[in-house]
Amino acid sequence: MRRRIRLTGRKQIARAHVPAKIIELGGKRILTLTLPEASIFEKFPKDARVLGVLREMKLIELVEFGTLGNMKHSVELKNPFFARPMFQLRIVSTKGEQLGLLFGSTDYWSPATSGETGVGRKGILYFQPKAIGPRAWQLDIRDDDYPVVYIDDRIPDAATWATSDPTFVAFVFPAIVTMVFDDILRSKSEPDAEWMKDWIKWADAIMPGAPPPYGAEMRECREWTDRLIDSFSRQHKLSDRVVSKLVTLGDAE
Repeated sequence: MRRRIRLTGRKQIARAHVPAKIIELGGKRILTLTLPEASIFEKFPKDARVLGVLREMKLIELVEFGTLGNMKHSVELKNPFFARPMFQLRIVSTKGEQLGLLFGSTDYWSPATSGETGVGRKGILYFQPKAIGPRAWQLDIRDDDYPVVYIDDRIPDAATWATSDPTFVAFVFPAIVTMVFDDILRSKSEPDAEWMKDWIKWADAIMPGAPPPYGAEMRECREWTDRLIDSFSRQHKLSDRVVSKLVTLGDAE
């Protein structure tokens, strides 16, 4: 029988106190976790369970690190389909009337990664190779971290290709900008999420003096986004770069 985790009295734990990393080891993906600030957890019972929740799009995995008094610092991830999952640490009661009580938890965030090709943030986006065929790319807009653009991992050096190929930038990036700002502009005022603030700063640098129309009608929001895309395309001469590449390819044939 499943027991629901109760949130009463939860303590918010800062991400900085629980550094996590995903590493490749012997063909396996290992999630490592350390608790350098032991004093943060002194008020929790030693028998409290240490759980991790990983999620990416519709994928979810729960991992067990034991208890605070007898804690493991690494676990093998069972789900082979994760590319760049979000992670949350939870401290949960194991006894008596408090069974299932959530003592404390962090926000979700993307753990540091190592041993993977093409992982990293390029400005206001993450680019990550992933087995998403037959699709060539897919956008994942998260609540708590920068959006991720997944690139079909059959493409050599997928992340570099996505950020440098003028055809990809010209034809795909406008769609990404539209989808992201559709999400951001739903708010009636400037959002609190740091990644959204960075996108807004980027838009202001591209199109200064044109504040985002938070909470406006969809048509007004789309017109603002279209002007932003026009400004970006003009500054980077996207159509000229695409035409130049196509002409070069034609000459090579």
